[in-house]
Amino acid sequence: MAFKKQLADYRFNLNHNQPWKYTVVLIFFFIGFLSLLTSKFYLKTEDPLYHTKTYEAVSSNITGTGTIENRVYQPATDSLDMVIKMDQTDEEEVSFVAQEKANPNIKLPVHLLYEDDGYYVVRISDLSPNWEALASDLYQETEEKETVNVDDVTSDSETDSTEEIDAHALITTLYSDQRKTKSEEGKEQKTNKNMRFW
Repeated sequence: MAFKKQLADYRFNLNHNQPWKYTVVLIFFFIGFLSLLTSKFYLKTEDPLYHTKTYEAVSSNITGTGTIENRVYQPATDSLDMVIKMDQTDEEEVSFVAQEKANPNIKLPVHLLYEDDGYYVVRISDLSPNWEALASDLYQETEEKETVNVDDVTSDSETDSTEEIDAHALITTLYSDQRKTKSEEGKEQKTNKNMRFW
C-alpha cells in the first residue's frame, strides 16, 4: 500500500512540476549538437575537383594559351602522359611541376619526353594508386637572372649585399581529375619511337 502511495505521489509531482519536459528538450538539443559535430563521419561530402578539359584553351598568366590535347593514365607504371600545346609569343623554356591531391607536399617527377613547335609531351611519374586530382604548373624559365637587393627585403641588415635568383614565371596550371581521366590498363608501355603523340 505504501508503495502505491509513493508511486501516486511521484506521478503527481511529475504532472504538476513537469521537469521531465525540460529534460527531454535538453536531451534533444544535446543529440542534435552531437550529430552536427560528428556529421563528417557519416555524411559523405566530396570536395569539388577541378579538371581541365581536353582541347579547351586555358589562358595563361603571361601571353598566349595552353591546351591539353591528350591525357592518359597508366596504372601499370603509375604515370600520366599528357600532350600539351602552348601558343606563346615568347620563345622561352618551359618547365613543369606536378602535385597530387593524395600527397600535396610531394613534388612528383615530371619528364619531358618530346618538344617541338609548341607541343610538349610530358610524363608524370610516381603517382599513388588513388591520386584523386593532379595539378600541373607550367613555368616559363628565363635565362636572365634578376638581381635583388637584400637590404630592401630585410631592413635590419647594415651591409649592402645583392643576391641573384632564378626568374620563373607561372604560365598556367592544368588540372586532372582521376575519375575523368582516360586510363590504359594492362597495356605494354610504349617506347618513344613508336608512340604517336597527335
